[in-house]
Amino acid sequence: MILDDLFLADFKNYHNCSFSFSPKLNFIYGENGNGKTNILEAISMLCYTRSFLQNAEADCVKYGESAFEITGSFRNRVGSKSTVKFLYHKEENVKQIICDNDKVTRSNDFIGRFPLVVLSPYDLKLTMGLQQDRRRNFDMLISQISRVYLNDLRKYTKIIKQKNSLLKDNLITKRYSYKELKDLVGVWNTELLDLAVKLMIRRLDFIEEFKSYIAACFERIAGSRYTPVITYQSEILEEADISDYNIDSLKVKLEKVLDEKLDAEIKRGISLTGPHRDNYLFYMNKSGEMYEMRTSASQGEHKTFVVALKLSEFGYINENQKHTNTGEPVLLLDDVFSELDKGRIERISELITDFNQVFVTTTDKDHFGILKNNFNDSKTFYIVNGTAEKC
Repeated sequence: MILDDLFLADFKNYHNCSFSFSPKLNFIYGENGNGKTNILEAISMLCYTRSFLQNAEADCVKYGESAFEITGSFRNRVGSKSTVKFLYHKEENVKQIICDNDKVTRSNDFIGRFPLVVLSPYDLKLTMGLQQDRRRNFDMLISQISRVYLNDLRKYTKIIKQKNSLLKDNLITKRYSYKELKDLVGVWNTELLDLAVKLMIRRLDFIEEFKSYIAACFERIAGSRYTPVITYQSEILEEADISDYNIDSLKVKLEKVLDEKLDAEIKRGISLTGPHRDNYLFYMNKSGEMYEMRTSASQGEHKTFVVALKLSEFGYINENQKHTNTGEPVLLLDDVFSELDKGRIERISELITDFNQVFVTTTDKDHFGILKNNFNDSKTFYIVNGTAEKC
């Protein structure tokens, strides 16, 4: 997939700005606070239907304005073109996504059409932050290649919200007796059981599929001193279940844990068990010894792990999309090279040479000298306070 053109109207600090991009390297530089990341955020909203920074649409409207527009022109691997518009009106708090003149009514049907991988400083939360950050990252990755997973995830999330609403409301109002509430919660538990198990199995399959991608990518960046390892942690999964699991056995285990947790859920007013509470754990395997990233890695090791993880996502999506007309993902690298030595920047540059279209933001113009030697086509944009100059 190639993003040929981008138009921003009253988005963040851009009033009326058009970009025409290279199909390979797009190097965006300038001082902090001038709008480099805003360009990447706009691209992510066209592809994800939401900001990769998790910003609310209302916060993306230019100061003093009432609405914004983002328009992008894409081209897939066979040359077919598509135009995507993201429109938002602040007063009505209404957003519209229009693809080739058709209004997108369900994001489930849209995510994955324009595949995207983003690497930004915020992704350091993946190794050092909360488990919901890791779940959100991998949910988006799997959803871009599996519409079934995305639909199951949306259905499951809706059920959990309804169950939580029931538990929280009764905690305050005491509307139902214990038996009545138990029966009502049991209905929601029955509804979510199949979906929960399907999500868990897909996540376990994903980890098995993904491990070769991150191992190869990590070795190219940092050598073979240690191997990255990703595991899945769930209350209902024991170690033996990881390599020998099936739908029926997991359903039995989950049903048992849900029954055991019922009193605690009623007391606390929240659902405590299921894939929405599960976790991904990151380790370094050093000569057979396992070290958890969160507690044992240096700052440089955290950043190297995350860079390898995100670049591996590109290869994973590309492999799973190769039999479609969609094409390779667009890659956004937001301020990735800060705090990395020249050697690692060069290795990352070599690694992304074979990637499709790449967008790089930085405050250091000299990084372009390292990158440009590995790309046969490039454009440079200098950003000053919401204006752009092609250099």
